Amino acid sequence: MADRKTILMQAMRWDITVDEAAEQLGISRRSFRDFQRRFLRQKLPRTEERVKAPVDQQVTVLRDRWGVAHIEAASMADCFTALGYAMAQDRLWQMDYMRRLAHGQLSEILGADYLAQDRLHRTIGLARAAQGAASAMSDEVKMVLQSLGGGINAWMEAMGDRRCVEFDLLDYDPAPWTVVDSIAIWKWRWWMLTGRLSAVAVNEAAKRYLPPDLFDLFLTTEASEETIVPSDEPAGVGGYDTGIGSNNWVIGGERTANGKPVLATDPHNDVSLCRQWYQAQVRAPGMDAVGAFFLGTPGIYLGHTRDTAWGVTNHSASVRDLYVEDVSAEDESLYRDGDAWRPFEVEEQAIPVRDAAADVLVIRRSRRGPVVNEFVPAAGDGEQPVLSMRWIGSEATTGFEAMLGLMRSKNVAQVLDALAQWPMPILNFVFADSDGRLGYHVVGHVPTRRVGDFGFRLANDPDCEWGAPYAFDALPHLVDPERNWVATANNPPWGGRGPYLSLGSWSDGYRFRRIRARIEELETHTQESTGAIHADVVHGRGEDLAPIVAEIALRAGNKRLRDLGELLREWDGAYAVDSVAATVFTTFWEHWVRRVVRVRFPEHVVQLVVGRGGSVARHVLTGQALDWTPDDWDLDREVHAALGDALDWLRRRVGPRKSQWRWGRLHTVTFRHPLSDGGALSEMFDVGPFESSGSTGTVRATGYNFGKLFEVGSLSTYRMVVDMSNPAQSMATAAGGQSGHPVSPNYRTQSELWAADEYHPLLMDWEDIVGNLQSRLELNP
Repeated sequence: MADRKTILMQAMRWDITVDEAAEQLGISRRSFRDFQRRFLRQKLPRTEERVKAPVDQQVTVLRDRWGVAHIEAASMADCFTALGYAMAQDRLWQMDYMRRLAHGQLSEILGADYLAQDRLHRTIGLARAAQGAASAMSDEVKMVLQSLGGGINAWMEAMGDRRCVEFDLLDYDPAPWTVVDSIAIWKWRWWMLTGRLSAVAVNEAAKRYLPPDLFDLFLTTEASEETIVPSDEPAGVGGYDTGIGSNNWVIGGERTANGKPVLATDPHNDVSLCRQWYQAQVRAPGMDAVGAFFLGTPGIYLGHTRDTAWGVTNHSASVRDLYVEDVSAEDESLYRDGDAWRPFEVEEQAIPVRDAAADVLVIRRSRRGPVVNEFVPAAGDGEQPVLSMRWIGSEATTGFEAMLGLMRSKNVAQVLDALAQWPMPILNFVFADSDGRLGYHVVGHVPTRRVGDFGFRLANDPDCEWGAPYAFDALPHLVDPERNWVATANNPPWGGRGPYLSLGSWSDGYRFRRIRARIEELETHTQESTGAIHADVVHGRGEDLAPIVAEIALRAGNKRLRDLGELLREWDGAYAVDSVAATVFTTFWEHWVRRVVRVRFPEHVVQLVVGRGGSVARHVLTGQALDWTPDDWDLDREVHAALGDALDWLRRRVGPRKSQWRWGRLHTVTFRHPLSDGGALSEMFDVGPFESSGSTGTVRATGYNFGKLFEVGSLSTYRMVVDMSNPAQSMATAAGGQSGHPVSPNYRTQSELWAADEYHPLLMDWEDIVGNLQSRLELNP
């Protein structure tokens, strides 16, 4: 008979049922569940003890009751060793997942479903780029990364049976952590924010199927007048927005109760239980900072010191281009480079796949970069040309110097000095200091280009080559603004094209518009009123367009459509969980955009481009895009048809009663684990579902999957608010807990805070931490 652990693993993997497991063990079903809980509790790391570690002097790690680690050390090296140890105690399997994600090794443990992702990350060369960066590090960054890895490996050596349960379920041991692993994870973050290969295909499709005036209209954002730097003219053409939105803002001391700036930030990413953020405070000589570290890396991405604070959103500038390579008709192994024919560099990699034969990946590279056709959606009819990609993230740099500079900064001047060293990703930073200064600056290496061409570029056209990156001072910025506040929401930096040709993919301006309104509606803000803006769920699209749709619906001959018109006429544009009108309007909008896009694009391209159709759909609805539609287009008829389609969809997919159409009932959040199977593992690992307010264009941005009944697909993964009059009492919450252990008290707690739009204090003072102490760990030489 199998041993008790083997039987337990079989039941947890659903290889056998709980009843079968209980029978084999000779115990009741209830006793089996108790046995499972005891087993999982025994795997929790000991965080209340004294341990030996690779440190030179004693290091203290206090965890507060929200699971945040507070580290005090006598040197930078010891501090980051302790950070690695604490991070690995809490999240080692998730860290291993992240490094496998970056290296293209997830199929090895999770199977063929992850093969496409592995092939992409190997082809674009995240590990290759990380290896190059590792050979070009400064001495300080090398010390920090080696210390972090040393702490991670120290926990691996010490953990014994207290390792994360996923290693048992998948039956493998984690490899030692390396400097390259941390850099590869960081490079993956760069790719996640800047890759967007489908966006280039959307732009190329628009270029192929639309005349120039309609091309510009199609790629102009909704509410394009909302720019970060105040401007008298709207932003220019903006490319393709993914619909995942982040926000940040700073309100100056003249507008706050305590006379100092208040900063808020909330990055948005895909929903996942493999959470990207690890909250910690690091104290060492010359450094005292707290905030959200990107998991597996040594820098605070969003956070503050006792004197400065910073927050980010994705700037969405284009730092990758797809080039049409001229391949020899006689020999496909050759491509033209100017007047010469050169062979593609070819590399073959075998990708291990769990429970299957290894997959063979053949990577071709031109001078510009890898051939990526496999990952680029078709932009039109016929065979796609051979497309190579140049991506600035391949450069041999990490940017950790900038993050260390932020973590030691004392004022805005030092923040700017640190940001000037930031290579990637391209971000909108907002910042403030305790002296009352505040500002905004785009950071990163944005390449200069001679031509502002969206879509594919010609590999042998000199005008399509990159120039040197823009100088730091040439990037959009605003320091100590006259209106005493600044905000960003992935929207355009300034009106027109200006002197800065970024070819950015801007979001619609609705979130920025709402942030501006919430900031300006109060004469005096507090940390609490500033944080409340994160929870705002009013959508400008609903405010602007629902009255138009309602008026047209009320003219319909069909009573069911008139009833929808009455519902929309009373709606205020708020995506509250109890709103039925929000569901009706959103369902209409999805059908309306598709109806408008189909006027100009063939059916096989519609699915690719429909996500960019909001601006033209708005203009057609408001009568401002008459050239888009044919002469026999009748607005009332088409709106009635889209409303009818929406009504039929709701009745068929959701149910016939309006009470079933509550937004929160459909728009739910579930944080799913990669091992989630809908059975025992889901029950153990998954968190949720939670009803969710908000939508794609609200400040509380919760992007949805229309095909899955509006289930939330992206959201704010971290929220932070800092009053610079007392940074040691800032507020934060993560969309998930600090621990990756499912029976830990720190596994679900912050998910519940997040769902309720609440915060925990992000403490810095030792006496406050001790007053909320969960555990005390000492690392000794």
